[in-house]
Amino acid sequence: MSEMQLSSLANSPHIRSLDITRDLNAVADLIEMCFPIHKDRDGQTYLRQMRKTARDMQFVRWLSTMTELSGDRIAGFVWEEDSQILGNISLVPFKENRRPIHMIANVAVRPEYRRQGIARALTVQAMDFLRRKHEKRIWLQVRSDDGGAQELYRSVGFVDRLKRTTWRVRPLDVRMPKDARKEQIIVRKRRESDWAEQSAWLMTQYPPLMRWYLPVNFHHFETGPIQEVKNFLDGISLKHWVIERNGKCQATLSWQRTVTYANNLWLAMSPEADGELLTSGLPEIVRNFKRRHPLSLDIEYGDYVEELTAMGFKIYRTLIWMSRDLS
Repeated sequence: MSEMQLSSLANSPHIRSLDITRDLNAVADLIEMCFPIHKDRDGQTYLRQMRKTARDMQFVRWLSTMTELSGDRIAGFVWEEDSQILGNISLVPFKENRRPIHMIANVAVRPEYRRQGIARALTVQAMDFLRRKHEKRIWLQVRSDDGGAQELYRSVGFVDRLKRTTWRVRPLDVRMPKDARKEQIIVRKRRESDWAEQSAWLMTQYPPLMRWYLPVNFHHFETGPIQEVKNFLDGISLKHWVIERNGKCQATLSWQRTVTYANNLWLAMSPEADGELLTSGLPEIVRNFKRRHPLSLDIEYGDYVEELTAMGFKIYRTLIWMSRDLS
């Protein structure tokens, strides 16, 4: 489909910019209708916050100027017919190498109005808006089991960039596999001398292409008392461990406290490391964690599936990262 044909999709009179002072409740209802939010505690918290914001907006109507199409900031677009919001697309701002970048999110259409081109038109509208702002690229994430959405995005020029799986487990459910071999494998606290290797392995596991989106700044992982004081003052809570084999550091695991339901694990593995190292070391590390919140681990799709399953982890979701150049 040519750029001219794509742009024509965005000219529908039913598309308008999202007005955060009056649309949030309707958009929250639409998202809850279209996505399995009831299975996701973080998603439920997101919707509660959206509805709270909607109530607050009743007292700050002057903020509506922030959402005009001609402005520099916009939260997204909606498809409206007869004063009813039938579709939504959100634009979430980030920074990539200090340049503004946006991710498409919450693309939702009421079930009875699907397959009429609404999602496609909203997506093209978002692309045209960001192109006029001279942004170079737009991103989105789509579930690996949502073939229809993948087909839609590829049809308007998005290409696959990454495929990542998020695994989750409750600390009390982590188990040591029966065939785990602990000979010559030990777990210890990280030392300052470990940072150089950990930093290099993190770069491989979490490449620059995706770091702008991650809920972590790996510079906070640096060692030394100055960084520890900075983290303390900023309310950043981290813990780090090393897994050794035959006296040599071959993997690191970092725990990060979050404001969401699940706390994060960040795994960095040496090229020499294998799944046996993980199954022998990770259960021992997890014993240090409180049992209230589950643990979330984001890794490349297909990595350590048997090992993580054997330890009690379950797949939370697998997402395909897609992007489209706008220049």
